[in-house]
Amino acid sequence: MPADREAPPDTETAPSPEPPGAAAVTAGLFLRSSGAAALSQILRVASALGAQLLLRRYVPPEDWGLFQWAMVLFLVLGAVRDLGLAHHVLRVDPRPWGNLLAVEVLWGGLLMAATLVLAPVLALLHRADPGALHPQTLGILRCLALFLFFEGLATVPKVYLEGELRVGRAVAPELWRSLAFVAVACAMAVLGYGVWSLAVGHTASAAVYAGALWWRVRGEIPWTWHSGGTLRLLVGALPLAGIWFLGILIRQVDPLILGRRAPFADVGHYTFAFEWATLASGLILLPAITRVLYPALVRFGQRSREMFRAYALSTLFVLAFEVPAALFLMLNAELVVRLVGGGAWVDAPTYLRILCFVPLVDPFSRLGGEVMKALHRDRLWLAASLSTVVTLVVAGFWAVDRFGPIGMAWVRLLSPGGALLAWGLYRVSPEGFRRFLGDLTFTYLVPVPLFAAAWWLSGGGPVAGHGDPLRFALCAAAGVLSILVAARRFGGDFMAFFRPS
Repeated sequence: MPADREAPPDTETAPSPEPPGAAAVTAGLFLRSSGAAALSQILRVASALGAQLLLRRYVPPEDWGLFQWAMVLFLVLGAVRDLGLAHHVLRVDPRPWGNLLAVEVLWGGLLMAATLVLAPVLALLHRADPGALHPQTLGILRCLALFLFFEGLATVPKVYLEGELRVGRAVAPELWRSLAFVAVACAMAVLGYGVWSLAVGHTASAAVYAGALWWRVRGEIPWTWHSGGTLRLLVGALPLAGIWFLGILIRQVDPLILGRRAPFADVGHYTFAFEWATLASGLILLPAITRVLYPALVRFGQRSREMFRAYALSTLFVLAFEVPAALFLMLNAELVVRLVGGGAWVDAPTYLRILCFVPLVDPFSRLGGEVMKALHRDRLWLAASLSTVVTLVVAGFWAVDRFGPIGMAWVRLLSPGGALLAWGLYRVSPEGFRRFLGDLTFTYLVPVPLFAAAWWLSGGGPVAGHGDPLRFALCAAAGVLSILVAARRFGGDFMAFFRPS
């Protein structure tokens, strides 16, 4: 392992705050890096959604259910692989890239080997009755064990570029990853390989991504090694590991709960709806912003006013798209599902009309945790995340047993942890928080009359139905107008804050 050997610091803290004049530079770096991340994410999602037009027609719902359930397991295993260190290294000065690489290669390799051997045990997390398993379950789990290892290898250069606010350097590797997935998955799906097209496509694309990222940063990463300090670093990272683990469950626990109670076909319909309900936030905007917001918040140091404003403007930017997206999906669920997935997904619109509001019920948790992390207030974030996970799991099992899979969709609208994070954010900047609440109210209310007019002009009537092209078009226009109104209201503040002076 190449290493710049340095003694570990006395305390593991965030890098020293920059001088006040550097705040504008950090804001500018954040804006450029966010733009690169957003562009990359949009291109990747566009290619993935294009592929879905084919994949949803060739891969049956029960195969999608198996794959989505398995992917949640491997997201959890990914958190076990990283042990929080991938996020913690950005809070340590000097940053221990050598230690992170050792953890990803050695511990990640061991975890991959254990997954290959223990796949039959993991399969029991779906159903205790082996006869109820999808026949490809064990093979898919073993294939995704390789995905787990390749993702770990990519973590080091990915986090390095994010920490330096140079996300633009990662755009090309991410596009290569998308192209690899589309080529492999679509070819295999057309040839009739079903769920294997998804698993092999993701595994092959992860390998391409890791290789391209390492080539991109060759010779750049300073291989600082905290001699004898890996265990100490991992102990310091444990709160973040717990938060990351809980965060995955908050976003993805639904397939695990449904998998214990319902066939994979139901899981497939539900996850299809959930994916589209969270498209604006979960697949496009939020990943692009979160990957650069935290490093920017760390650079702001203890300047709470600038830190909170960066958080607030980022949240408002996301919500400006999420609110009209939710209203659009509620009024056009059947037509959206039919256009994207074809005729096999008959149950998905029912879930979609409920799940489309999930991104709106808690505007504080998704990016508020980044503020808590930057300020080392991990306990508050941990408590908030734990309260939401416990609610989703306990209420989820009860609701699915009582009402079937639709019960899980209604439980998804609960997020008690948001109140705790709202209190934590208020303490960071009371004045900024009060202003933020007013801006939130504006963002939520402006699209409502526009979409009400679109519904009325298209003839009104029940929301559920076969899908009305006129309503679809009018709602699209209402969505664009809503975004333009938000841009007029907040665009000046956004550019004034993030443009370097």
